[in-house]
Amino acid sequence: MLTNTLKVLFKKLKIKIESYKNESTIWEIQKGIANFAGNLCLHLIGNLNTYITPALGKTNCSRNRALEFSLKDIPRAFLLTKIDATQVAAGNALDSLGQ
Repeated sequence: MLTNTLKVLFKKLKIKIESYKNESTIWEIQKGIANFAGNLCLHLIGNLNTYITPALGKTNCSRNRALEFSLKDIPRAFLLTKIDATQVAAGNALDSLGQ
Protein backbone atom coordinates (compact mmCIF):
# COMPACT_ATOMS: atom_id res chain seq x y z
CA MET A 1 0.00 0.00 0.00
CA LEU A 2 2.83 2.42 0.84
CA THR A 3 4.47 1.68 -2.50
CA ASN A 4 1.24 2.57 -4.32
CA THR A 5 0.94 5.82 -2.37
CA LEU A 6 4.53 6.64 -3.25
CA LYS A 7 3.84 5.97 -6.94
CA VAL A 8 0.90 8.38 -6.86
CA LEU A 9 3.03 11.06 -5.20
CA PHE A 10 5.83 10.64 -7.75
CA LYS A 11 3.30 10.87 -10.57
CA LYS A 12 1.92 14.09 -9.10
CA LEU A 13 5.43 15.52 -8.70
CA LYS A 14 6.21 14.75 -12.35
CA ILE A 15 2.92 16.34 -13.46
CA LYS A 16 3.73 19.48 -11.47
CA ILE A 17 7.21 19.79 -12.97
CA GLU A 18 5.90 19.05 -16.47
CA SER A 19 3.06 21.59 -16.09
CA TYR A 20 5.38 24.60 -16.21
CA LYS A 21 4.78 25.94 -19.70
CA ASN A 22 8.11 27.76 -19.70
CA GLU A 23 10.94 25.65 -18.28
CA SER A 24 12.69 28.68 -16.82
CA THR A 25 9.74 29.38 -14.49
CA ILE A 26 10.63 26.23 -12.55
CA TRP A 27 13.47 28.40 -11.25
CA GLU A 28 11.43 31.51 -10.43
CA ILE A 29 9.88 32.31 -7.08
CA GLN A 30 6.11 32.22 -7.32
CA LYS A 31 3.91 34.54 -5.26
CA GLY A 32 3.48 33.24 -1.73
CA ILE A 33 6.14 30.53 -2.09
CA ALA A 34 9.62 30.94 -0.59
CA ASN A 35 11.50 28.36 -2.69
CA PHE A 36 11.91 27.53 -6.35
CA ALA A 37 9.88 24.51 -7.50
CA GLY A 38 13.07 23.01 -8.93
CA ASN A 39 14.85 23.24 -5.60
CA LEU A 40 11.91 21.73 -3.74
CA CYS A 41 11.96 18.87 -6.25
CA LEU A 42 15.70 18.33 -5.70
CA HIS A 43 15.19 18.46 -1.93
CA LEU A 44 12.40 15.87 -2.00
CA ILE A 45 14.53 13.56 -4.13
CA GLY A 46 17.47 14.10 -1.77
CA ASN A 47 15.34 13.24 1.26
CA LEU A 48 14.00 10.05 -0.27
CA ASN A 49 17.44 8.98 -1.44
CA THR A 50 18.88 9.68 2.00
CA TYR A 51 16.24 8.28 4.33
CA ILE A 52 14.27 5.61 2.47
CA THR A 53 16.50 4.10 -0.18
CA PRO A 54 19.64 3.45 1.94
CA ALA A 55 17.80 2.42 5.09
CA LEU A 56 15.39 0.00 3.46
CA GLY A 57 17.07 -0.80 0.16
CA LYS A 58 20.59 -1.00 1.55
CA THR A 59 21.99 1.28 -1.17
CA ASN A 60 24.58 4.01 -0.84
CA CYS A 61 23.67 7.66 -1.13
CA SER A 62 25.88 10.70 -1.28
CA ARG A 63 23.90 13.83 -0.56
CA ASN A 64 24.82 17.48 -0.76
CA ARG A 65 21.82 19.15 0.90
CA ALA A 66 23.17 22.66 0.33
CA LEU A 67 23.14 22.09 -3.44
CA GLU A 68 19.49 21.07 -3.30
CA PHE A 69 18.70 24.70 -2.49
CA SER A 70 21.48 26.49 -4.34
CA LEU A 71 21.44 24.81 -7.77
CA LYS A 72 19.49 26.76 -10.38
CA ASP A 73 18.48 26.36 -14.00
CA ILE A 74 18.74 22.57 -14.01
CA PRO A 75 16.95 21.28 -17.13
CA ARG A 76 13.47 19.88 -16.60
CA ALA A 77 14.57 16.65 -18.30
CA PHE A 78 17.21 16.14 -15.59
CA LEU A 79 14.64 16.66 -12.83
CA LEU A 80 12.25 14.19 -14.46
CA THR A 81 15.05 11.63 -14.85
CA LYS A 82 15.95 12.02 -11.16
CA ILE A 83 12.29 11.62 -10.18
CA ASP A 84 12.05 8.39 -12.18
CA ALA A 85 15.30 6.99 -10.75
CA THR A 86 14.26 7.84 -7.20
CA GLN A 87 10.85 6.27 -7.73
CA VAL A 88 12.46 3.02 -8.86
CA ALA A 89 14.99 2.98 -6.00
CA ALA A 90 12.45 3.86 -3.31
CA GLY A 91 9.91 1.40 -4.76
CA ASN A 92 12.50 -1.40 -4.74
CA ALA A 93 13.42 -0.54 -1.16
CA LEU A 94 9.78 -0.64 -0.03
CA ASP A 95 9.09 -3.82 -2.01
CA SER A 96 12.00 -5.51 -0.21
CA LEU A 97 10.12 -5.12 3.07
CA GLY A 98 7.60 -7.71 1.95
CA GLN A 99 10.27 -10.32 1.28
